[in-house]
Amino acid sequence: MNIPATYGSGWDPSRPPSSPLYACPVPPERLSFPTYWYRLPNDDDFLICTKCYEDKLRSTPLAGLPRYDYLDFGPGSSATCDFNSPRIDSLLRNAVASNNFQPLLSFAEQRLSIKPCAGTQGIKGGNGVKWFKPSDDEIPGFVCCEACHEDVLLGTNFAPRFSPYREQQPTDQVWSCDLAVPYLRRSLPQFAWKGDWHGFVQACRRRMSLPECAAGVSATAIQKTWFNTVRPSPVPDMTICEACYLDRAGWQVDVAQNFAPISFNIDSHSTRLLCDFRIAPMAACADILLAHGMFGKWHHFAALTASKPSCDPEGIVDGEWYGLPDPTDPTRNIENFDICAACHAGWNQSADWGHIFRRLTYSPGTSRICDFNPSAPAYSEYVDKWNQMYFTRDPAPFIDYVSRFASLTKCQGTKQLENAAWYGDPDASLLICPWCFEETVRGTRFASAFPLQNIQLPTGHHCSLYSPRMRKKYAEACEQQSLDPLFHFAAQREQVYHQTVPQIQAFLADQRQKMEMLKIAGQHRASSVGALSIYNAFSGGNPIVTNYSPGIVLSTLNYRHQLRELEYDPRRPAMMQLEAQWKEVE
Repeated sequence: MNIPATYGSGWDPSRPPSSPLYACPVPPERLSFPTYWYRLPNDDDFLICTKCYEDKLRSTPLAGLPRYDYLDFGPGSSATCDFNSPRIDSLLRNAVASNNFQPLLSFAEQRLSIKPCAGTQGIKGGNGVKWFKPSDDEIPGFVCCEACHEDVLLGTNFAPRFSPYREQQPTDQVWSCDLAVPYLRRSLPQFAWKGDWHGFVQACRRRMSLPECAAGVSATAIQKTWFNTVRPSPVPDMTICEACYLDRAGWQVDVAQNFAPISFNIDSHSTRLLCDFRIAPMAACADILLAHGMFGKWHHFAALTASKPSCDPEGIVDGEWYGLPDPTDPTRNIENFDICAACHAGWNQSADWGHIFRRLTYSPGTSRICDFNPSAPAYSEYVDKWNQMYFTRDPAPFIDYVSRFASLTKCQGTKQLENAAWYGDPDASLLICPWCFEETVRGTRFASAFPLQNIQLPTGHHCSLYSPRMRKKYAEACEQQSLDPLFHFAAQREQVYHQTVPQIQAFLADQRQKMEMLKIAGQHRASSVGALSIYNAFSGGNPIVTNYSPGIVLSTLNYRHQLRELEYDPRRPAMMQLEAQWKEVE
């Protein structure tokens, strides 16, 4: 299911798409940039990406039925391809064989009424999601949502083995679809094609028994099974947890045979390890190459990425850096934009974009933070534009975006800023920071209509145009050729802001301060307990008994009491009400 769109400003009904997308944006991938899509008759919201059209439809009798549109989904919106699933593939094969496309068209029409899969994050009960499970309960705990039942299961001969989940999902529980797990989703059609139900059951039990992997969270060597390549050679120091190995490689038979579990010495069992597939440049390299079966090329760039200093959120001193030429003056580089060597290899070189970047030089001792590190201020925006370059094979929008935003401070949202530069009209309660002006307003109808044009104001102000709602209202103002509705709403919104946001921010600041104090107190208590235990152990005493001395007990009770006070702060319900009021207009 996708969000309705409008025609983009670049739409030309006489010109077909110049070239298809490089890859299909199948969930969880989403496209947020304007591009061409194909749409079936009477089903405007059922979208077919240009790659799937070229790969699946152009050579069939259905080729002339879909129309193409250049769609812009607007601020904060995005879309995925609806035409890339086992069910669609099955219906399309039958349609071509029988020359009857009505079942396919009927499925596309009814599919839009089903809530899309919420992914591995899950969804709370009470949202109308229908769930399915194996009829014989051979896979304890396995559930799949209705969307995946329609898109995946009903496209295989395993469909009769599943039935609706009879119990209602409690409203206070979060359930996640097990077919959102990449290994299970991708391996199910393979097991079904072989008719190997027992194999799929065993695969599910194995994958569902594994601890999940999170970025930045380490585990000991003995806590998990770890993998590395064995052919053509091990990637130096690479450690991949079993869950990530299965999700990214294990479902591909030809790829999986190049990996094997790592053997550790007994002395190294306590060593803490990070999964390389949760490190940004390694994850990117895997998504770009390994997910598409290009193992040899992936192995080369994974080894290259591993050989570079890790992309550190604290910065890299005397690192190897890469940047982009300034599009207005190719003899210069875009300032304040740096990609570390690991990210350059994992993102740019693995995607065949290394040639558009150039090596940067800094004086010895210089420390820089990579702009592709998840902690960097504009990381998500740069990655969105990089994805556009990846999918369209056109680097121009990415280079243009970096050149315009690299020297700007990212919007600070509701934070009050003093001595900052602004666009907009303070009398109309509408102020726009340079970042949001560049991203949303420049080049539009009213860009030059505001009395403030990058003017510094000494008093504190906050940006009005950071939220998707306000950006949408500005776009509507341009369409209606009038700023009056926007100004009216902005004035009301500003009143709500002053009634709610300062109190919420003060409450949160107080909570953070108390939490930090409790953290320090907890650390002090832990060190005191540890020191007393060690002292008594070496002096012949009982460290366990000593930990329950009156002083320790009192400090523990006091610590827990303060923690409960923080959690059940009597101001919290009022703050939640204020937050709800602000969200109504934010």
